[in-house]
Amino acid sequence: MYRFQFNSGITSLVLILMLCTTASYSQDVQVAAAITPRHIQFNEKATLELTISGNTQMKHIGTPTFDFLPDFLAVPLHSKATPYLVDNKIAVKMAWIYELIPQKVGKIALSDVQFSYQGVPYIANPGAIIVSAVDTYRHTVTGGIHKIDAKISNSKPYLNEPIAYEFRYLYTTVLPTMEAITPILPKFPEFFVEELSEQDGVTETINGITYQVHKYVRRLYPQETGKVLINPAYMKLPIKGNPKTLKTKPIALTVQNLPEIGKPANFDGAVGDYKVTAQVDRNRLEVRKTLTLSLTISGKGNLHTVKPPSVTSVSGFRIEPPIQSESNSPNNRIFTYVVMPIKSGILQIPTIEFACFNPKERNYQISKTVPISITALPNSNGVVSTDSTSQSTLLVLTVIPIIAGIILAIFVLYRVKLKPNRGSTQADTATPATNAFGALEALREGKLETNRTTFEEALSRILYQYLCELEGLTYRKLNTTEIQAICQKANIPERVQKEFLDILSKCDYHRFSPVLMSSEERNTLISRADLIVHHFEEA
Repeated sequence: MYRFQFNSGITSLVLILMLCTTASYSQDVQVAAAITPRHIQFNEKATLELTISGNTQMKHIGTPTFDFLPDFLAVPLHSKATPYLVDNKIAVKMAWIYELIPQKVGKIALSDVQFSYQGVPYIANPGAIIVSAVDTYRHTVTGGIHKIDAKISNSKPYLNEPIAYEFRYLYTTVLPTMEAITPILPKFPEFFVEELSEQDGVTETINGITYQVHKYVRRLYPQETGKVLINPAYMKLPIKGNPKTLKTKPIALTVQNLPEIGKPANFDGAVGDYKVTAQVDRNRLEVRKTLTLSLTISGKGNLHTVKPPSVTSVSGFRIEPPIQSESNSPNNRIFTYVVMPIKSGILQIPTIEFACFNPKERNYQISKTVPISITALPNSNGVVSTDSTSQSTLLVLTVIPIIAGIILAIFVLYRVKLKPNRGSTQADTATPATNAFGALEALREGKLETNRTTFEEALSRILYQYLCELEGLTYRKLNTTEIQAICQKANIPERVQKEFLDILSKCDYHRFSPVLMSSEERNTLISRADLIVHHFEEA
């Protein structure tokens, strides 16, 4: 029994000595675990520095151990030893540097780090670290929260359907900086983009926190079908010494093609909610005079891609291709057509249809204009209508060959026997306009073309001849400056001047072109020239 007590006393004494030794070492050895910075974003990294030092000679120092998973990945960067003298003995301070890569968002309390010196364990705790999302930042001085987000109004739009892209900057306090804070919005290559006005001064409460909100809005019209990814937007916060860049999430959407079921034959790609109306500048005019037909397409949608309705084959009229006119409203498009009645009587511009796909209703819709009545009077210059009653038509068909034969005989006699100079004028009863109209009609019927005279030469000669006769000049080819001077003198609008020069330019081009004009192209040029002469006569 005594023997047992003796052994127990020895054991207790050894334990007391060991504890005293450990305490002595503990007083001489210091360990630390420091993290910088304490507040990072998810796309940033923190630095962990572990150190062990003391006032005694450092031997048998083990590498610290810790495990921060699954909150952080720890990547060792380097270690360093710093020797120094203590009581004429060499002591060493050891440091290990790690890079911490966050794996989640939130306030994270890190576990202990265990050090080892001469087999004795030492513990240090690095504390907590705050990891914010890539779109959020909390200012360490003011405590203000700054965050951004981006969203779209529809993730499954139809082709060319308008959707809204909204970027928001939310903050609880103003940053202590004089620099402007401006977002970097993504490019939108797959969309037609309209920039809308910015919105400021709005407040919003989220999770009990009230934010000031600044909005940047873009209206997008998808131009490609299939899956589309809108890249993240960025905002740089100009924080002194440590600027931060916030980043939104990318946005995925699927653009649907327009349905084939129910698609009208005259559908031309318009997507939206549109109405079409028509009006004319006058309802009563003479044959071969012109009026202006205006078609207005109004509503909601991508009006920049709206095409004018096709208005070509209308009985009793000759209609020129449309021209887009200026509009005082961003919500409509106006297309004007030059219309010429080619027969007398009560004529009618019929209903004109405009087809569109309404994405809200998910169906095709057709808007129609109201028919417009036009009173076409016989021409005061005696120009014969191209379409009259059957009796008038029969009379014209009987008389024209006789008149044509007489004119041809007089022309041959005039050229062969009298041989007048080029500068000679026609009969006193002829005017420059009637000469031009007659020559254009003859050109339309192919009577002015010979093996030595091309269509282009003949047409340009008629126009030059008309201007020279107006000015009392001997025929010659006029230059651009002279033509513009004559037009301005006659108060011809600039639009008509450009049309005149365009016709002459096309004639010059096709004279040397290896491809001949089609009959349709020729008739179109003749009709345009005919309208030019009418503009001069009406000026």
